[in-house]
Amino acid sequence: MKKILIIEDEYALRSSLRELLESNSYKVFLAEDGLVGVQLAKEVLPDLIICDIMMPRLNGHGVIEELKKDKKLSLVPFIFLTAKSDITDFRDGMESGADDYITKPFRVASVLKAIETRLQKFETIRLQSSNIHEEPVTEKKGILTENDRLFINTKNKPQFIKVGEIICIKAQGEYSTIYLSTGTELLIRRLMKQWELQLPESTFLRIHRSTIININQIEKIEKWYKRSYIVKLRNFEEKFIISQRYKSKIKSKFFI
Repeated sequence: MKKILIIEDEYALRSSLRELLESNSYKVFLAEDGLVGVQLAKEVLPDLIICDIMMPRLNGHGVIEELKKDKKLSLVPFIFLTAKSDITDFRDGMESGADDYITKPFRVASVLKAIETRLQKFETIRLQSSNIHEEPVTEKKGILTENDRLFINTKNKPQFIKVGEIICIKAQGEYSTIYLSTGTELLIRRLMKQWELQLPESTFLRIHRSTIININQIEKIEKWYKRSYIVKLRNFEEKFIISQRYKSKIKSKFFI
């Protein structure tokens, strides 16, 4: 039975979610604020966390910051509860590293679908990471070029990938997922800082603490909330928000 932790200060909503999830065969744990939620997460090690944003003592952003520091919890799917009309919460949640959102008031089908999707993805990551026994290294030290081939050992299958074929890299705790132009996704144990030190600055740009993109793959850059920007990559469905911390880099490269 999958364990779900609900962190929500509103009693009625907390109870409604508990009743819904328990009726769908989930084991549910409840926390009435962020501080209690962080402590409870460390005790029960949930398979998924649903967390309100606006709470006393420690808000949702503070909760996710604390959990990302814990190796046992850093990969656990994290879904924010947010008011439908509050775009600021949505933007900040994206930048803090949440996996998904449930807007208030919510639909039962939407909640269950979001949970199911995130649990399935988490299980895939967990299975892949269990097959990784050592940190991958490259044969070449220092800065790579687009034409270099990178040695990757994932799921006990050593292989070479061309650096220029990388569309983007997304952090998954101590791991990172590499998305290739061939449609392949590779999960390896490697930190984003290590990628930054090796990938060519002329081609790869960090736009978020959890995302590095290949600027040659950019299809469109759009303005977003409060002078922020969203990037759309070619042949890639997901759009990426450029966090305030990295906004100046992309503005200087594309004169926007």
